[in-house]
Amino acid sequence: MKKTAAAAMVLGLVAGPVSALSKAEIKAIVESEYPGARVTEIEQERYQGRKIWEVDFRHAGKKLEAIIGLDGEIIKVQTDD
Repeated sequence: MKKTAAAAMVLGLVAGPVSALSKAEIKAIVESEYPGARVTEIEQERYQGRKIWEVDFRHAGKKLEAIIGLDGEIIKVQTDD
């Protein structure tokens, strides 16, 4: 599976499969991709039939929501209403 450069950097990975990550690791991925981000909530949910992490955070004055795979892949980031 594809992984973001940030996920690989944060986790020190080069290649290969990854097991499910902790909330702390997911928070670190968001903070590395969005410097200065303030994570407000992290929950496991389902997205398109698969388990994911849903992360609510604030960055640059915007309220955002990220969908992150259990392996650390950032699937989607959108404005959170």
